[in-house]
Amino acid sequence: MPTKTWNHLGINDAGLNAEAPEFRPYAGEPLAALPAGVTVSEQAAPGPEPETGMGAEAAGFVKENANTGVSLRVAPGVKVREPVRLDYLLSAENPAVADNVTVAAGEGSEVTVVMSCRSAGDAAGFHGGLTKLYAAQGAAIHLVQVQLLGDGCTHFDNVGATAEDDALIDVVQAELGAEKSYSGVKARLNGAGSRLRLDTIYFGDRSRALDFNYVADHVGRKTKCEISVAGALLDESEKTFRGTINFLRGAKRAKGRESEFNLLFSPKVRSRTAPLILCEEEDVEGQHAASTGKIDANRLFYLMSRGLSETDAKKLLIEAQFRPVTDRIPDEGLRGAIMAYVKERLSKLEPMG
Repeated sequence: MPTKTWNHLGINDAGLNAEAPEFRPYAGEPLAALPAGVTVSEQAAPGPEPETGMGAEAAGFVKENANTGVSLRVAPGVKVREPVRLDYLLSAENPAVADNVTVAAGEGSEVTVVMSCRSAGDAAGFHGGLTKLYAAQGAAIHLVQVQLLGDGCTHFDNVGATAEDDALIDVVQAELGAEKSYSGVKARLNGAGSRLRLDTIYFGDRSRALDFNYVADHVGRKTKCEISVAGALLDESEKTFRGTINFLRGAKRAKGRESEFNLLFSPKVRSRTAPLILCEEEDVEGQHAASTGKIDANRLFYLMSRGLSETDAKKLLIEAQFRPVTDRIPDEGLRGAIMAYVKERLSKLEPMG
């Protein structure tokens, strides 16, 4: 967290203790095709490298061990119609994947990048991702990250972004698998009128551990951020969410809002939430909201009165909670894979009675 709290709460930071398999050259081609208007560049990214949500140590780990990745450029004024797809698979051939990706959108351009990470069958493995986003004046970058790894995997996504005047950083994350899953996003809203939109869904069952650290630094005037997180926890799973909205000096008339909605299905789960608003400037507006608890009894009764069993009604409510985020994923096949994966995980609800 940018500002520390009591150590006994256990939310200031997280240690990722996992032994990664050997990092071999990645077998396969994550980037199947390159849409018109997007180029691969070896040139250095524009401006200083952005800070990331998981910090410099995690970023340095990926740089040191990267066995795949790409640097993408979109020329000024170009609106890329088709999304760029990057698909990573953990398998016996690829037990450890470290991908280093950069996306730079020129002035007035727009691009969507969809990244998925899956595992083959019950394959165990390790995935670490570093994604850096640079949005020039009036540009828009839409980043979609979907994680559908198996139980034997450890995963982290580390994102850093910079937005100039009237630029948009739009991030969608679906953290639905892996035994241990970590996600960090830090966006620096440099330019006047720049915006961050961040929507996340997560699902914890068995003894899964999920950790999120999101930071929005408001630097320019009239900047805006909207951070929304929704999830469900079952069995003995645990989740930590840190959300920081930071109004720095000069960010007059900036607005920031963060919210989390969490459904709990077991008295043994552990859910920790730390919403934080920091302010160095006057004339700003910050809001945060968190809702954690059981499914609303009235909604559950209504569905059961229409002929659904209690378990099926609970499944339907969780899917409804995820739907606003999954609907934002611009790939029908991937949306279908997500819902199939969620339904498989939701089968763990059967013993609840």
